[in-house]
Amino acid sequence: MNNKRNLAVFVFASMIMLFGYSWLTKKYAPPVTKPPIIVNPSEAEQQPASPTASQFPQARPEPASQSIETNVTPIDKHARFITGNDYLELTWRQHDGALIQVIWKQDGTRFFPEEVKEPGGKLTSAAFLGIGGAINTVFTDLPEVMEGENGKTVTFSNHAGDRLDYYLPNDGFILDVLWLSPDDKGLYLIRSALDIPQLIDPLTGKLYPANPFQGLETGRVFTLEAKKIHSVTWDRILTDPWFKFLGRKRKELPPPSTRLGLDAGVEPLRKQTAHYFAAIWESEQTPQRDAARLPGFHVAPDASNNVAARLYLGPKQAEHLTAFHPEGQPEKGKVFLQVMDFGFFGLIAKFLFIILRYIQSFIPNWGWALVVFSLLVRLSLWSLNTKTTKGMLRQKDLEPYQKQIQAKYEKFGRDMVKKQEMQRELMAFYKKNGHNPMGSCLPMLIQMPVFMALWSMLQNVFELRHAPWIFWIKDLSSSDPYFILPGLMVGTMIAQQAMTPPMGDPQQRKMMMVLMPAMMGFFFAYTPAGLTLYYLLFNIVGMGQTWWLMRNYKPQPVVV
Repeated sequence: MNNKRNLAVFVFASMIMLFGYSWLTKKYAPPVTKPPIIVNPSEAEQQPASPTASQFPQARPEPASQSIETNVTPIDKHARFITGNDYLELTWRQHDGALIQVIWKQDGTRFFPEEVKEPGGKLTSAAFLGIGGAINTVFTDLPEVMEGENGKTVTFSNHAGDRLDYYLPNDGFILDVLWLSPDDKGLYLIRSALDIPQLIDPLTGKLYPANPFQGLETGRVFTLEAKKIHSVTWDRILTDPWFKFLGRKRKELPPPSTRLGLDAGVEPLRKQTAHYFAAIWESEQTPQRDAARLPGFHVAPDASNNVAARLYLGPKQAEHLTAFHPEGQPEKGKVFLQVMDFGFFGLIAKFLFIILRYIQSFIPNWGWALVVFSLLVRLSLWSLNTKTTKGMLRQKDLEPYQKQIQAKYEKFGRDMVKKQEMQRELMAFYKKNGHNPMGSCLPMLIQMPVFMALWSMLQNVFELRHAPWIFWIKDLSSSDPYFILPGLMVGTMIAQQAMTPPMGDPQQRKMMMVLMPAMMGFFFAYTPAGLTLYYLLFNIVGMGQTWWLMRNYKPQPVVV
């Protein structure tokens, strides 16, 4: 009987799974789309000129076997144009003038991800789609470069009169961009989908972008107001629809603003935890967002068929960000400081960095400046840590009497009334002896924001990126490659616990003496070396302070 019932359940469950698979596949599987067609510029003049959403037809799925007859111009979509200045090397896509890569010449860091495939051909990182770039336009002429006294102008153009200029200064990170189109075509600022812009859900008809931003899943796209930043990470914009049932919904791009941009900087040989660079647009016209066939931010020409904008491509460094302001209006440069994300403890992190940078002005090496900074922080908390250690020593004196009070109430088991009575008696006993058992927690609560702010600072301040200290520590913002500092830190934790007065259950104490340092060692093994250095010095000074206080401690009489 059980076998028949199990068989019936199996058949019923299989039918549900097959039905569910078929339904989900029909609902979410993207249709087969065809590659984009490059239209001859002479034919492009016959198409609608405005880049607004209302004048672009809705994308519709087409059968894969359907053929389209049209005259196409053989455009090399892989053609690239490369030039640069003292700081940057820039790579454009020739056929639409989109900037697809920026390289920081100082150390070769790429701003944007590039296509990466495994030996078997599997795509592990998609190529960046580019920023800028003309809409519905093909540049058939080769790019031209005009050298000037202070910089160069790179021009993309075609026979229809479309022209896109990038002015690149010899010394700096701010490009002037000018787009001219006789047909009133627009200019992309930031794209958020493939050239075939959107896929269509065949059941609902809703559009959703494909996911080309595999390399930008931890980065942000943002827009800036005078005193507020709106941001969302790419992975929240490109959430896989299959996970909707878990409550994870796709986010929209931030609200349009004349100031917008994205995080940049693909860190080599390390897990991406922070972005030290940014690409920021400031345009004269307010961009449009996510039109039917123009996903992302794009801007329409003004009455003169022009689009004028500026583009910042540089580090998230205060002096450079504030310099990105309209001519003669330096106060408006402060708005761009908002792209420096220090997290929840941002105000503390900024204050700590001001102190650290002041120390570094006297000690050129950031590592040694961090050593001095760590000692100053520990000394500033000296009195609080003294109170904590003395409280632990006093707790050791009171422990025998505390156990006597607790023993009186053991016979009552879990009686909550008696437990409350015991707590009142213990508190009265502590009060007689002027002891606060929770007082030792205060220094830890004060140290935690400092610790978290320092961690955030080390991972977000450009000045500390790749900053060396000594010998094997070549980058204070990356983890110790040989785990030497974490090992020393674990050793100091064990030694410090061994020095403190033994209290509580001996077995629990032995377990914590091993378990806690092991957990902290695993945590610090992959945190910035600068943070491990700070905590190591914090422990070393703490060991000296504990030794001194225990040597000079004189027990006080216990009042029963």
